[in-house]
Amino acid sequence: MGVAIGDLLEKEEITLDSLGNKTLGVDGHNITYQFLTTIRDLNGEYLTNSKGRVTSHIIGMFYRISKLLEENINLVFVFDGKALELKKDTQQKRHDLKIEAETIAKQKKELGEMEDAARYMKRSTKINSEMIEDAKELLDAFNIQHFDALHDGEAQLCAMNVKGQLDGIVSQDYDVLLLGGKDLYRNIGISGKKKAPGKDYYLQVKPERINLQKNLEKLNLTREKLIWLGMLVGTDFNEKIPKVGPKTAIKLVSENNSLEDIFAKLDYKPDFDYNEVFDIFWNPKAKDIELQKFQKPDFAKIKSLLLDKYEFNEDRVNNTLETLEKKITEKKAQKTLWG
Repeated sequence: MGVAIGDLLEKEEITLDSLGNKTLGVDGHNITYQFLTTIRDLNGEYLTNSKGRVTSHIIGMFYRISKLLEENINLVFVFDGKALELKKDTQQKRHDLKIEAETIAKQKKELGEMEDAARYMKRSTKINSEMIEDAKELLDAFNIQHFDALHDGEAQLCAMNVKGQLDGIVSQDYDVLLLGGKDLYRNIGISGKKKAPGKDYYLQVKPERINLQKNLEKLNLTREKLIWLGMLVGTDFNEKIPKVGPKTAIKLVSENNSLEDIFAKLDYKPDFDYNEVFDIFWNPKAKDIELQKFQKPDFAKIKSLLLDKYEFNEDRVNNTLETLEKKITEKKAQKTLWG
């Protein structure tokens, strides 16, 4: 997912407490998928309650949100709307890969190769409407504002960031920068680690900020050329150009003044509407959204939801909520988002 330009970018290591009093946007589908993929049982299956309702993403969101609110970070979630036509090919390919992974996982289980089966089960992660509605219900209990985008959630978040409604965007995907997001915040987790792509081990990571303007200056590029760069290495809306990696791509966009010139130099005839792809990033389609005043979580509602519907451990829920409520109380006298 996203565009593979990470190695070219300048990243600033930060701490979570440095984000206090900021309002950050979160891609709801992205984070839901993240937790559904990583929070599994030993056999690679989703965690569920006694009635079979999936709880993996609710567990992840509850603890992640609680930790970020403890740091006095205001959160706004945006969920994907209707997929753009150009993205449907990408979605279909991802769907086919998930079906393939599901088939392999079943074969591995029949052979008793449970470790391999678990790995392929994670690769078969799919989000359904019930999972999204459950995530939204949890956000409502936390009194966290959430919205549905016209199309991609990150496009909506970037438009809000440009307007000054958000101080930045929490995502692992670098296409936030192509969409004009001013500040991308990555690795904004609570464990200090993330799963290695396609692997079964975790890497130690630290929160980081990637500023669009600083990187345009570092790379000596305009945002227009940054979008060209992304298109050359592949986006959710087009396949990468054959034999062109990030280093070759940046050389090409630096030395040429149009995509047509680049394609001519590569002797490549694009099989996609590159002007349409460019416009998706250059003019992200977004709704006009008005944010309301931030509200404190409804602790009783959160507790009732987690204990009654999802059958969470009562002591763990109480400890987490008590810590959060204490942090909010301590900050109440300060000039903060909670005040």
